[in-house]
Amino acid sequence: MKELKILYLYPDMLELYGDYGNIQVLKYRIESRGYTCIIDTYSIGDLPPDFNSYDIVFAGRRC
Repeated sequence: MKELKILYLYPDMLELYGDYGNIQVLKYRIESRGYTCIIDTYSIGDLPPDFNSYDIVFAGRRC
C-alpha cells in the first residue's frame, strides 16, 4: 500500500481557523484513494524533524 506522510507544523500555535479539521479532511481524502496517511506534528521545543522524510509540510494559515 502507498503511504503519504504529512508534517503538521505548530498545531498548538496556529490552530486558529480550524486547521486540524482541514488536516483530518485531507487524511480522509488521501485514505479514500487507497493510500495510508501518517500525520506527525512538530512544535517549539520538539526535536527537529527530518523534513525530507515528509511528502507534505503543512503550516496552517494565518490571515
